[in-house]
Amino acid sequence: MNNKNLLIGYNTFADCIDSRCFYGPATSGGGADWALCHFNPHESVEKSCQQAEKTAERFAELGMDFVSNFEFMNFAEHYTTDDGYDWCNHPDGTHRLNLPPEYINAFARHKNYIGCMYDEMEHVIINRNLSIALNNKKKRIYPMFPPHNGKDVLAQGALLNRQLKEYADTIKASGARVFAGEHVFPVLYHTFARNGIIPNFKSQKENFSSLMFAVAAGAALQYKTPLWNCVDLWHILTNPGHSAEEMYYNLVFAYLSGVNRVYVESSNQFYKTRDDGTEQITDYGIQFNRFTSEYRGKERGYDIQDYRPEIGIVRYDDTFWGQNDPFMWAPILFGNKNIKPDKKAKEWLRVLHVVSHKSTSKHGFGWNKISPWSLRHHRSFAPMNALAVFDDRATKDCLASLSLCFLCGSHIEQTTLDAVAELVRENGLTVVTPPRFAPAFIAKKMRFGFAQVFDGKGSWIVADIPDDPRVVSRIRPLLGKKDEIMLRFADRELHLKIAPDGDSFTVG
Repeated sequence: MNNKNLLIGYNTFADCIDSRCFYGPATSGGGADWALCHFNPHESVEKSCQQAEKTAERFAELGMDFVSNFEFMNFAEHYTTDDGYDWCNHPDGTHRLNLPPEYINAFARHKNYIGCMYDEMEHVIINRNLSIALNNKKKRIYPMFPPHNGKDVLAQGALLNRQLKEYADTIKASGARVFAGEHVFPVLYHTFARNGIIPNFKSQKENFSSLMFAVAAGAALQYKTPLWNCVDLWHILTNPGHSAEEMYYNLVFAYLSGVNRVYVESSNQFYKTRDDGTEQITDYGIQFNRFTSEYRGKERGYDIQDYRPEIGIVRYDDTFWGQNDPFMWAPILFGNKNIKPDKKAKEWLRVLHVVSHKSTSKHGFGWNKISPWSLRHHRSFAPMNALAVFDDRATKDCLASLSLCFLCGSHIEQTTLDAVAELVRENGLTVVTPPRFAPAFIAKKMRFGFAQVFDGKGSWIVADIPDDPRVVSRIRPLLGKKDEIMLRFADRELHLKIAPDGDSFTVG
């Protein structure tokens, strides 16, 4: 199989090894290439290792590769097995998955084992194991890692970077060939990728799939990693919260956008049990089989590393996505109560509002929080003109394909700013920036909160806010069509015309 082809997976559970929800999608319709399998610890480390071996052998019988996924620690305040092994709590009061090396090695002995996934790890970091706090009477907060003691957002980011590297290195040293997270929110993709953790974005759920892709794609491009995609049937507290047809189009989007691996979360929705105990395939199963029969093994000829963005956003990822509602999401950064979002943290949300033709709110990303905007009907697809989001360390080669670039956030490395300046002069790049990131001779020409200055083949647009009407009027020709997703690769362009309901598209 061409290694640029999409590998299609489904979601299952090791504890259901003899049921249809375990093997059904692998053996019906068009089949599947791999499985994401949830594991919980058994009575002891030894018993858990035995289950790992048995499950790996069962997948081998089905001719399938698999990933071991872990989620139990996100809901369990305590998880110590009968042999005394603590699977998630640490002496310093932090709470994170603690896999025994021999357990990982029990998986790794099998050739069909791909690696390990920490379910919703970025959610756990920025919201401090919120699901546990909601479930325990004392509402105790459990950070994943010890936070920085001060209020310096850059120092906190640097600390998390070191913590993630050490954590990922430990898991890989025990035998996991790859390590992946799973992202509910559009943050920490770049920090994960920088430290060897594969970017894995959720589509559908409570966000725009196309914009979540843009953030994750930038991380995969910048750090030369694969890109994975979880097509999630959940929407807030409802499962399934999306139609079977919407799921199908999200799977097609994964194929078209160059994703390397895709899987459906809640694949148990593919079958239902009749009153007589027999099982019947549902519309979700029918649409999954439709997709696999059409796209499994289909030669694609490109993947995410061939993506050539037209519009780029360069920002320091401080983990802000709009969290500030009074019920769920504390207005803090990196899960550190001492660090609050400021105007710089919010700039990129205004940029997304502009480049998505006002599809998003200026104040938050998607339907995750309680707000008047989130009362709107969910839409999977927002327009974008080959968008990618990069972090503050982006290099010239990452940005070389851009026609339009936005600079925002708390910090951008000088080497990145120098690369941007070269691309303005040499490639004709248009840059939208606050004055703090513009070259001094450009920034001093700003009048009344705005300036457009030509420099070599390109230009700088300097403004206090990126959605200033004067900015938008000048960059409008670069934003693409308001009802279309454009995806540009090394040897082709794809134009996806979005349906009025936002849940499907046609390829033009």
